Amino acid sequence: SLPEFEEWKRDTDNHHTYNIKYYKGLGTSTSKEAKEYFQNMERHRIKFKYGGATDDHHIELAFSKKGADQRKEWLTNHMDEVKRRKEIGLPERYLYTKETKAVSYSDFVNLELVLFSNGDNV
Repeated sequence: SLPEFEEWKRDTDNHHTYNIKYYKGLGTSTSKEAKEYFQNMERHRIKFKYGGATDDHHIELAFSKKGADQRKEWLTNHMDEVKRRKEIGLPERYLYTKETKAVSYSDFVNLELVLFSNGDNV
């Protein structure tokens, strides 16, 4: 994720010597890379856990055509929270680790999709 990358960059003095490529989705991957991902599905597949009404609310927030104003507020609140955490020395929150096997829809929307959505607004 982007927060994980930023943390790595902060902790890696020679990060500027790496050739870094941003992957917004599978379409960015080469066919060779895609084959690597799908050869080890156990490692790369992350299941979603449905948590009821809370998950429904967050999915509506992210995708409902009627919720544009709420979505703007959601994105602004996320950016404010990232800034606040940075100011007080807390790491940014991210969803995935190498051990992640399942996530809730709410966590996906609020910790991963929000990054994608903010990326579309830059």
